Amino acid sequence: MKLSLLICSPLMIALAVAGTTASAQTKQEASARFEMQETERGLVRLDTKTGMVSLCGSKGDKLICQPSIDATQVYEDEIKRLEQENAKLRQKFRRISESLAHLTEETSVAGIKQEKGLELSGRALQNESWLGYEEEKKLNDALEFSENAMRRFFSVIEEMKEDFQKEENVR
Repeated sequence: MKLSLLICSPLMIALAVAGTTASAQTKQEASARFEMQETERGLVRLDTKTGMVSLCGSKGDKLICQPSIDATQVYEDEIKRLEQENAKLRQKFRRISESLAHLTEETSVAGIKQEKGLELSGRALQNESWLGYEEEKKLNDALEFSENAMRRFFSVIEEMKEDFQKEENVR
């Protein structure tokens, strides 16, 4: 009985409110605009024109509806905020890039030799190796010598192994 009163009184109040605005709208438009559904927490009201959802409950003899937080609006606000932040960061990046380009021009005009790792123009040298040409050649020669020495060493081991097996077979 008490539950039916709680349900009926808000509905009656809602209908009364809708009736007072009926002078501006026809009864069909008003009833088509809002849809109400009973839930455990109260009544849920959907405004079919705006899509706004409200949770309604009775306080005394009044029906009080509080709009719920619109998740879509929250996401849209966050997207707008991130777009603004992105635009600011792009401007800052552009200013820094222009400053670096200006510094690069100044260093080349001044004849300052840039050290490795301080490339300001963003253009890395394509064919620059870790070692210089002479050091690279010496390293390759040393590796080739080591490779040949290892091959010779293993061929000697193989010959010794074959000799040892021949001696074993003779005995």
